Amino acid sequence: MSDAPGRDTKYLNDPRLSNSDTFLPVRATGPLNDVLPWVIEFRVAGTAATIQAQVHEEMLIGRADSTRGVYPAVDLGPHGGQTRGVSRQHAMIVVSNNKINLRDLGSLNGTRINGALLAPNQDYRLRHGDEIEVGQIKLQVRFAVTPTLGKAEKGTSGTAQRTVPLVGRGQHVLIVEDDQDVAKVFSIAMRHAGFRVSVVDNAARAMSLVDRDFPDLILLDLILPDLNGQDVMHYVRHLPKGDQVRIIVCSGATGGFQMHQAMESGADLFLGKPISIEDLIKGVLQVLKLEAPEALPKP
Repeated sequence: MSDAPGRDTKYLNDPRLSNSDTFLPVRATGPLNDVLPWVIEFRVAGTAATIQAQVHEEMLIGRADSTRGVYPAVDLGPHGGQTRGVSRQHAMIVVSNNKINLRDLGSLNGTRINGALLAPNQDYRLRHGDEIEVGQIKLQVRFAVTPTLGKAEKGTSGTAQRTVPLVGRGQHVLIVEDDQDVAKVFSIAMRHAGFRVSVVDNAARAMSLVDRDFPDLILLDLILPDLNGQDVMHYVRHLPKGDQVRIIVCSGATGGFQMHQAMESGADLFLGKPISIEDLIKGVLQVLKLEAPEALPKP
């Protein structure tokens, strides 16, 4: 095991990684909204192992110990946690004000985000794509979503369906998203909301489809396997009627710089993942200038 952090340790003090956003507030909305069942995936570096945990208000990271009644949501015991410096109650993921934060619980061997040591008992923003170190175990963080609407009720294995409000009249929505689970949920939601939906998983297919079947709205991820979302926006905006297409960027890259770049490239709205269905629908209403149903507050 490594030594505990000493008094001279330089803790994480970078505004880009702290609780404060550096440009404009980013709407990383709705991780607790039961319409969109988000999970966090932790990929154990150097192995093929992946740990999935349903997003809750508090999610303990550590080692299970039944004799002490400790049952972490993210149990690193089976991954060599005891010999690699993981405390039983090492760190906590805390969801507050629609943001997902990481808090070290005063562990012996410390917790890091992207190599920077966290001061104990302080909250630091956790984002899609971050790498955290719990003791000597590195975990790659990914926000994911199960391809269902609603959530299983306690004690059941079924799904409690929630009604997505009917707001569209057949307008064409193009979803550009390489994460199949997220694309499926967005597609289901948009179809239930009354839109005609097309789904592609890369920039080249998006640009090809725009030429063949012009969309009214594009839901666009920034990080794609071939080009990026900005390339798609530039292409669309330079078409003869490209200024008529509304574009909502839905991205896990929630830094102020990324949002600023997206808006400069032609986005009408930026939503940070995870995104609740309610907020997605509100965004669609806003950019398409549609009337909100009484049950859904106007954006």
